[in-house]
Formats: sequence, structure tokens, C-alpha cells
Amino acid sequence: MKRRVVVTGMGVLSPIGNTLAKFRENLKAGVSGKDSGDHYEVDGYKFPPVFPLRNFNPRPYGTHILDPFIQYAVAAADQAVLDAQFDVAAVDPYAIALSVSSSKGGVHSLGRFKERFLRNPSAILGARMFTSAVPNFADQWIARRMKIQGPAKCYVAACATGTVAIVQGFRMVSEGQAEYCLAGATDASITPLMLGGYKNMKALATKDIRPFDKRRNGFLVGEGAGVVFLETLESAKARGVKIYGEIVEAAYGQDSKQPILFDLNEHALSHTLKVLLKRAGIASRDIDYMNLHGTGTRHGDLYETLELKEALGEEAYKIPMSSTKGATGHMLGATGAVEIIATFLGIHEEFIPPTVGLEEKDPACDLDYTPGKMRQRKITNAVKVSMGFGGQVAAVLLRKI
Repeated sequence: MKRRVVVTGMGVLSPIGNTLAKFRENLKAGVSGKDSGDHYEVDGYKFPPVFPLRNFNPRPYGTHILDPFIQYAVAAADQAVLDAQFDVAAVDPYAIALSVSSSKGGVHSLGRFKERFLRNPSAILGARMFTSAVPNFADQWIARRMKIQGPAKCYVAACATGTVAIVQGFRMVSEGQAEYCLAGATDASITPLMLGGYKNMKALATKDIRPFDKRRNGFLVGEGAGVVFLETLESAKARGVKIYGEIVEAAYGQDSKQPILFDLNEHALSHTLKVLLKRAGIASRDIDYMNLHGTGTRHGDLYETLELKEALGEEAYKIPMSSTKGATGHMLGATGAVEIIATFLGIHEEFIPPTVGLEEKDPACDLDYTPGKMRQRKITNAVKVSMGFGGQVAAVLLRKI
């Protein structure tokens, strides 16, 4: 029999706050973490504005020589354990699992060491590049610092990575592969290589990210990490700690037509949502809030809107929804994890996070996206939707305890 899995700790580093408390405050206030300039310049190249981390110091974690994606993951995991009031040293190290992923890995390090390696291709430098570049090394560094020896997974699913990572952590605890799990994702992709790629794909906005707005023309890149601490409901009750909510069920989908745009006729998202509702044993009318992917691209937001109507029918118009990317930017692989944290905050504190940047709704995107300001609402069942380049789709049902 599957065990009930709850979230008792959360850690976040984001463009709107490097602690859960600051993230919560700015999320509720509808603050945007976008840089104030009209553009971002690096290595002589100009790009649209970005959503960077501010005032983060990795030295207390001993990770300052490592790639930022590892730095962020270690810090967020540390926060999650503290928030859960959990003593890692007091339990069997084999009982704690890890499912912390990254969609890109150490792209900062690859860029930084490339010229040095070409000039002097030493084994030592090659090893340093490798251990700061591969996505699963975030797991490894968390395990090393906390002396964790349980199972570790690292799933890469483009911009659905964070959601998939948390779902896989949920599965491990639910199925008894581990008693506890740190799960989430991290990305540090504000680099010339990644920004240049997205710009050439015509995925970047010129100045602002505006999910579901009629003026939307792309996303802007953010970075950071989100990690949650998972345990069984019985364990959480026995420890007497706060519970943000329960992870109930999840479903995955795939669009096979092309790597960038989702096909309107394949219905990958609507099929995934229907599978999720069937597995969870609920109907559309039981959903109190949906945290959407909402990247602010012309095609993506329209596709998501149409698929929500396909999956939920007329009930789609009655469900409060939002995209939090207007606040954080598109944090790429980390975005799903941070958005799950935002959703659990909404469940726990009874509010709908706002869609920052949505001012003039596109008539074709005509659902309730909570523009501009948060809304007080009791949330029992919430659905988080994530999509990613390569046709990845993930949806997860979160519930108030």
C-alpha cells in the first residue's frame, strides 16, 4: 500500500528572495525580481533583462569554488532541512533519499573554464570542469555535506525538471524506498551561451515577461533553486511539525511533434491532466487553484489555455489560476520546484499568488489568471502544471491536510 507523503520543510533561492520568508513576502506583494536595466550585458553581448539572484553568499556552505547551480541547491536543501526541524544526523543515513535535479548543470563552469582548458588541457582542470558541470552533482554535494547515503535520482526534463524531481522524490517515499527525501531543482543559466540560444530561438521577450497578456512576446531568464523536505504523514505527525500540504498524485505526458512548440492536435497537456484527475479520483470542480506554466510566449500561453479548456471543460472558467514567472522570471529547470513551493505557501496560508505583468488580457486567453494582485482563498486541492522543450509535460496534485 502506498504511503501518504507530505511536505514539512521548504527552501528557496529566487530573484524575489533568498529565504522562504522573503520569497513569501514578495510573492504576496506581487514584486518582480527583474533587473532594473533595459538590457543585460555580458562578455560584450547585449541581451534582454534577466531575473538574477541578489546578495547570495555561498561561502558559509563551503561551495564557493563550485558552479552556482550546486551552490544554490546546497543552500536550498539546507533551508528545507532547517524549516522541517529535522536532525539528519539522528536517523539512518540510508533512510534519506535525494531527488535534486538541474536541466542544464554547470553551464557557468563550462564557459569559465573553456579557454583555460584549451590552452592547457590538464586532467585536473578537466576533472574540475566535470564535477562542476554534470546535473547530478547537486545531489552529490548535498549528500556529502549532510552525510546522506540513501538513493539518489536526477531526472532532466527541460523546464519541467523541478516538478518531475519532486514527483520522483514523492514516489520514493510513498513506495517505501526511503523514509525521507530532499527533492527539487536548481539552475544557473544566465550565461552568454544559454541567453544566446534562447534569443536565437526567438523565445526571449524584448523587455518584460507578461504571461497571458495580449502584448506578451516571450520569457526572461531567472535562476535559483527550490527544495522541499518530504516524509510520510505518520512521521510528520509523530514529530509534531507543521505540514504545508500533501502530494497526492502525479502524471506525465509527451508531445512528439517537435522540440520547441507543442502541437495543438496532440493534446499532451489535456491528456496528462485527465490522467491525473482519474488517478487522484477527483473532478474538475474539486480543483481550487492551478499554478500554470505560463511562460509569456505567444504560442505557449495560448496552447496552455486551450488545453485547460479541453481537459476541464466549463469548470476551467471557474478555477483561479496564475503564473508566478512574472515575479521570478523563467527559472528553467528550477521553475517547477519553486512554483510548487509557491503553491504550497498558497495552500498553507490561503492565498492565490498573482500573475505579475498581466495587465491587458489576451481575448484568446480568457481564463481567471489572477492578474496583478494576490487573492485570499481557501485552497484544498491545487494542481501544478509544467511543460518543457522536448515535449515534456508534468502535472501534480497538491492537497491541504
